[in-house]
Amino acid sequence: MVGVVKGQDFCRGTIAFCGKKPVLVLRLCETGVAVVVRLVGEKPPFHRSDILLDTGAMLLRNRVARTSAVSTVQQITLRGVGGGLLRVPEKTVLRVEAAEKMEAERQRDELLPRVAIRSSWRGPKLGSCGRKIGGAPSD
Repeated sequence: MVGVVKGQDFCRGTIAFCGKKPVLVLRLCETGVAVVVRLVGEKPPFHRSDILLDTGAMLLRNRVARTSAVSTVQQITLRGVGGGLLRVPEKTVLRVEAAEKMEAERQRDELLPRVAIRSSWRGPKLGSCGRKIGGAPSD
């Protein structure tokens, strides 16, 4: 198994429960901490960073990985689904990680002040309706 920490039965791509919530294990650390992403249902509303899990999660009701909800938890608090045998393919984990990085970049950009990023969109001038009001006509 790739990415297994000594003494643990979790690896990268394992679907587990953290409390009562299903999560997908993305990374494991030697300190006993796991980086996980929360799994949510397939019903709307969808977030811009949601990734639909493929074949590995057919038995789950919650098959959407919400990459905006990444957290670190102690591996002791995780309980494996189906004895830790339920895993998603590596290509799906790579898609989730790529979406996680994009979401982190987007959230970082949203924290910048409005004037830091110049936009090409210019709103209408206030008071301009497209016709002249008052005074002599201009021909």
